[in-house]
Amino acid sequence: MKRFLLFCVVALFQLGVIAQSDSDVVIEVAGEKVLKEDFVRMFKKNSPSKGASFSQEELDEYLELFINYKMKLAQARELGLDTLKSYLDETKQYRQQLVAPYLNDATVSKQLIEEAYERTKEIVSASHILINIPANATPKDTLAAYNKAMKIRKRIIEGEDFATLAKEFSDDPSAKDRTDEKTKVTIPGTGGALGYFTSMSMIYPFETACYLMNVGEVSMPIRTRFGYHVIKLFDRVPAFCSTMDIAHIWVSFDKHGETEAESLINKAWNELSNNSSFVDVAKKYSNDAYSVNNGGVLNKQTISSLPSEYIAMLKDMKPMETSKPFRSSIGWHIVRPLNYRPIPTFEEQKANIENRISKDERSFKTIESFAEKAKKEYGFQESKEFLSEVVKIVNDSIFAGTWKLPSDFNNQEELFRIGDYSFTVLDFVRKIEEFQSKQTPSYIPEYIEKIYNDVVLEQVVKYADSKLESKYPDLKATIDEFRDGVLIFSITDRMVWNKSLLDTIGLQEYFTANRAKYNWEPRVSATLWSIDSDEKPAKIEKLLNKYIRKGLSNEEIKEKLAKKLRIEDGKDEKIVYKWKKYEKGDNKIIDSLLWSDASQKSGTLKYYSDAGKEKRKIFVLLNDWVDIEPKELSDCKGLVTSDYQLFLEKQWIEDLRNKYDYKVNQQVYKSIK
Repeated sequence: MKRFLLFCVVALFQLGVIAQSDSDVVIEVAGEKVLKEDFVRMFKKNSPSKGASFSQEELDEYLELFINYKMKLAQARELGLDTLKSYLDETKQYRQQLVAPYLNDATVSKQLIEEAYERTKEIVSASHILINIPANATPKDTLAAYNKAMKIRKRIIEGEDFATLAKEFSDDPSAKDRTDEKTKVTIPGTGGALGYFTSMSMIYPFETACYLMNVGEVSMPIRTRFGYHVIKLFDRVPAFCSTMDIAHIWVSFDKHGETEAESLINKAWNELSNNSSFVDVAKKYSNDAYSVNNGGVLNKQTISSLPSEYIAMLKDMKPMETSKPFRSSIGWHIVRPLNYRPIPTFEEQKANIENRISKDERSFKTIESFAEKAKKEYGFQESKEFLSEVVKIVNDSIFAGTWKLPSDFNNQEELFRIGDYSFTVLDFVRKIEEFQSKQTPSYIPEYIEKIYNDVVLEQVVKYADSKLESKYPDLKATIDEFRDGVLIFSITDRMVWNKSLLDTIGLQEYFTANRAKYNWEPRVSATLWSIDSDEKPAKIEKLLNKYIRKGLSNEEIKEKLAKKLRIEDGKDEKIVYKWKKYEKGDNKIIDSLLWSDASQKSGTLKYYSDAGKEKRKIFVLLNDWVDIEPKELSDCKGLVTSDYQLFLEKQWIEDLRNKYDYKVNQQVYKSIK
């Protein structure tokens, strides 16, 4: 709360930075000059009148607050609070969060979000054949992989079976048949089939290729970070839901032979056809360990989470409709959709899509597009021919993370330039040395080229980042506001808040000197009795009055009551008393019985009739009326601490006024209207 309030104060005073002219300076505080237009703008922004007419008194009050604010900042900087790691880390983190939207291409970002959402409206079914490109691939290796992919594509186009070729040539292990090591059962490969999927289920280049294809089309080789893909699109239909709850029965080939599995699924189907409960039949026949105990129910399934055979069946089914048995590569199935959840609207999905894109490789498109615009804006120039000099001095030790920059290498030629920032060949080589790590060896020229592109992107974005505050004054004002807010918080904590908590002697002295301020309002001394008993209130009241007149202590009264009311167990819970001095408004029972009539005399015992709704009876004894009396520090420590902080703040301001100079240009100040 303290920090929030301070930031509100900071917002009152934060000024934008523009070229200063002494003739326009309205005030100078601790060596910092403030322009009239800045002062007026901030005053009007934060005045109650909101820029309309204002009084001279209002303006003068603001001026004094402003002077105090600037002096506090001056002292914070003088004490080095703006150099502390905690300050630098906090302000850096805030700035990173604030500038992040500026460091990408907003147009491209918007297009990617809209594209991803539009793709959620369709589901596609595709198969692929992957040709890996080794991590250490040379251009020759890459070309060989491409040519291999092209040859496979040609065979597909000429009519050969896609799945057969996938099992033979694909580097995706799931495409091939395999033998389970434990059961020795042959598990059929997918033949490259990926089933049905929708937007953001696959890596972006692969997804884009699929959504640009027509059903039955075979793609040209598509390059991703995994290698080259030959893709065939088998189906493309409107998405029928976002998520769904289904119930299913799965008879697995792993548990049963093919003949037995088919026999069991038919038995299950017959029982369902004879109106047996789906839950009971699933528990009896299904081999799905995750759902069998739940009657075969799978909640919140997505299109991508279910086998393609399921989606092929479900896309044409209505809720609560039961499919006939169907076969897949892993067994026999019966499925029943319980419900379909519609695709959310764009506005409902926008934030989620944006978040997913930020963690997806497509986010680089926004950064790359931003970098390209920055290159044009600030004038990017490069001399890539110098990369050949770098290749000559780098060897395979770079992939072990042990490469050292040769001591005699000192190439200061400009490798690239953006704006007024120059990056030399030596700068680049040092980057290579700094960021090297253990990795799979690769073709060195290609490796250097990749590092170069990464460094260029990094440096261009970094340069554009450094220009944001000058390019966007409002952004700079917001960042400066936060930075000053952190400083104000830190200096106030040191000079006031923390000091008030640690300076117990000072707090006590302040309380003693101002004791007359801290008094109790008139109070009533009363004892509340809460008694859990089946006896009538009149009898209990009679007993209480008897014991009170005898002058017995509360504990003695409690013992007597327990005996008379035959309370043998739980005495301490069933008979409870509380003595206290109550101000008006402290307790509703006291208010209703005693404060309603201040003429009542000491010793009066009253029954709280509303308590009769319960077994527990409540009585109130008026001990005495108490006039105004002083509080002890323990009674009002929170209030005293708050007042002490105001006292410290006032003393601090006085010290600041004596420490720092300020000068108001009266001529300029009086011209403010």
